[in-house]
Amino acid sequence: MSGNTFFQRIRDQIRERRSLPKEHPIYTLGRKKMGYYTGLQVLCLGGLWEFKRNTSTAIFFPSVIGLLMFIRAAVLPKFFSKEDFECLDDVYV
Repeated sequence: MSGNTFFQRIRDQIRERRSLPKEHPIYTLGRKKMGYYTGLQVLCLGGLWEFKRNTSTAIFFPSVIGLLMFIRAAVLPKFFSKEDFECLDDVYV
């Protein structure tokens, strides 16, 4: 998927450092911090998928999207700095 660093970060977790470009977030943040961020995204995606799959809770799916926005805006800044987010987030043109 072009332009989506989520899948690239998952793939890059198992690649050797020397095969990654020099501007890769692993060099700035380290594999562990990048892994925490990507792992949290995987957990949120899995939670969304499971929530949507259950027909009795699927009606609240838009509210769960709002909860994810809250997690990103209020919870994650306690664990990641602004510079970390600049390295990890997708770049929008």
